[in-house]
Amino acid sequence: MAEFFKQLRGIGEEFLETLQHKAKLSTIFDFLLEKVIPTFVSEKELKEYYERRMEEVNNFIDKL
Repeated sequence: MAEFFKQLRGIGEEFLETLQHKAKLSTIFDFLLEKVIPTFVSEKELKEYYERRMEEVNNFIDKL
């Protein structure tokens, strides 16, 4: 029984660590999207790029 609780605690710690890493990555990604990228790419160009990419994704999905 003690071994079970030890494993459960280990899983919980790994889960929390994963959440922390994802939160950090999300924060970095948000910073890039909101601050860095708009300084050298116009909003219109970004919109066109993402529309093109979404069309490519949709075409890929249709082919599957």
